[in-house]
Amino acid sequence: MPKVQADGLPLPQRYGAILTIVIGISMAVLDGAIANVALPTIATDLHATPASSIWVVNAYQIAIVISLLSFSFLGDMFGYRRVYKCGLVVFLLSSLFCALSDSLQMLTLARVIQGFGGAALMSVNTALIRLIYPQRFLGRGMGVNSFIVAVSSAAGPTIAAAILSIASWKWLFLINVPLGIIALLL
Repeated sequence: MPKVQADGLPLPQRYGAILTIVIGISMAVLDGAIANVALPTIATDLHATPASSIWVVNAYQIAIVISLLSFSFLGDMFGYRRVYKCGLVVFLLSSLFCALSDSLQMLTLARVIQGFGGAALMSVNTALIRLIYPQRFLGRGMGVNSFIVAVSSAAGPTIAAAILSIASWKWLFLINVPLGIIALLL
């Protein structure tokens, strides 16, 4: 007898799940944009050349691109929620690692790890939305997700500039720690 799947999560539980997804995808997308603004500051602080500091951005993006499909497959195999939660933990811990980095090489390695965490978040995001929302509200769920991705991409440089105007570049990464903890607890 085939197992009947519920049509989305009940409303109170749905809000927590949506908030977790929104926080995770926002962090992953923002971190793709915020480092660009901070590159001159990071290069100066870590005594790196401007040409070599670009690897702070490249490492993150390359890690995401090479691992998205693999994490999507792992989501199919082991469960989307499990891959998402593991990605959230990796992203959170690697954000801390980024902030504690004292050399360009260390920061680049931390960004690779962070990229893998971000890829895990991004790869199962749509599948989780499909499971969270009832079929009749699926378009709304996809719309919310698309809106969050677009706003995060557009707001990244502005948020980075605001943080850099009052704090060190390390706070661009440290801000992910409390947000990641909140997302894990929801």
